Amino acid sequence: MKPKFWKLSQGTREFDLRDIIESINSGLVYVHKDTRGKGTSSTSQAEDFISAAIGDYFYLTHGNEGIYLLGQFVGPANLFSKYGDGWLEREFKFIFASNNSNFYSGEHKWWAPNDNSTFTRVPEHELSLFEEEILRPYFEVTLNEFGL
Repeated sequence: MKPKFWKLSQGTREFDLRDIIESINSGLVYVHKDTRGKGTSSTSQAEDFISAAIGDYFYLTHGNEGIYLLGQFVGPANLFSKYGDGWLEREFKFIFASNNSNFYSGEHKWWAPNDNSTFTRVPEHELSLFEEEILRPYFEVTLNEFGL
């Protein structure tokens, strides 16, 4: 199975730092059901969050305030969460903590922290750029470590 990588941003308007820490501690991440798709996408970001496979990887960011962890989904999306009406949650396994507290200043991509997106897949043809911009500087890992 070829792993997929996603950006997951719990935005600064909806989540404060305490919420992010609680999210990490509880092993749960959140996306609102009304989160729209990017551009002309036929699916919403919420639908992508629901349909992302168990075993897919994501990095968690808080807007562009910081990249906190690399996680792996271990269960399906739950339609009920502590945040109430409309908030979806998914359980994850903590894989790596970020070792870099710098703001992301790299290339602007939908999957990058500097884009106003919530849950966006890293396209296969951009995995080497993802490795260069996110995996190496924030987690000190390479795609080889994921079998790619």
